[in-house]
Amino acid sequence: MDTAIASTRCYIDEYVNEQGRASARLREKRTGRKVDLGFADTAAQQHFLQFLSAAERHGDEMPEVFDKDGDADCVVVSGDLDFDAPDEIRFIFNERLAYAFG
Repeated sequence: MDTAIASTRCYIDEYVNEQGRASARLREKRTGRKVDLGFADTAAQQHFLQFLSAAERHGDEMPEVFDKDGDADCVVVSGDLDFDAPDEIRFIFNERLAYAFG
């Protein structure tokens, strides 16, 4: 039996990582919960980072993709959930995982 696919709207949270480099991660719109895509390999992580870099290049076209409370722009993530906690939502990295600008 297939489980229902979960979906959430996210914003891009830019921060400086432990190595002092600019980084980005997804957080759920409104709640600010961390959104983990469950990546298992470096190639998938690199593909995702390239996807996120498109938001920076087109920030003037979708400024609210970086805003926790804005409704106009977001990253929509959908797939199977690993867990759903008050501070984090984690998806399972499999063929049903998808993300796109919304």
